[in-house]
Amino acid sequence: MRTIKKIPFSRNYVFIAIAVSITLYGLFGATTQEQCLYSIGILVLFIPFLEIRGQERIMQLFVIFFVCIQASSIALFDRLTYQLLISSQPFWVAVKKGIPIAFIVCAMAHLFFWRKTNVFKLYGIQFPIMIIACTWYIRMLLIIANCQHIPNAKAVRIPAIVIQKCPACCDIYELWFSFRYEGQEEKVSINVGLKLHEQTNEGDSLILQMHPGRYGWPWYHKDIKRRYR
Repeated sequence: MRTIKKIPFSRNYVFIAIAVSITLYGLFGATTQEQCLYSIGILVLFIPFLEIRGQERIMQLFVIFFVCIQASSIALFDRLTYQLLISSQPFWVAVKKGIPIAFIVCAMAHLFFWRKTNVFKLYGIQFPIMIIACTWYIRMLLIIANCQHIPNAKAVRIPAIVIQKCPACCDIYELWFSFRYEGQEEKVSINVGLKLHEQTNEGDSLILQMHPGRYGWPWYHKDIKRRYR
């Protein structure tokens, strides 16, 4: 008689169900930027509470959880109309703030599941993963908080050269610019309107506005068409 091997119940199933629901809400139900941020934050906080086991299906569900975080993050960044320069990314600031937060949340998970927690897996595997997730999330918070208009602050007007004119696709009209800012060569892509896209050719010079950030990280509008719609 053939026996069916039962897979032991794991709390991962509960967290995955919640994560998928939150992800769907963030992608299709959230109407504000804050709601998207809160949904991603909840997903990040769940990481230390997951179980890491040897069963293949459990690990597959664990991977699905991180796919939910990435999908929500990409959707949020796609909604933003502004962006920092590559040289101004607050990575190390996010790391310094993310490490203690990751440790505190892992310690909370350890206390909550005191007898069912594998200390080696929690602090040896999930804690480093939590540092990465917290760094990613705090970086998003810093970018959004920084890229706000400051009263009476003047934007810097910078001449930029069009280095690439991307073909129009699905109502997206993208131009790549090259310019120097504070002694560094920068390259950015901006989604512009149809009229500007048609009138612009590679090698043309346009004026870009670089705004001072609240924390000192300069930012620009990456989607001019959506901003002035």
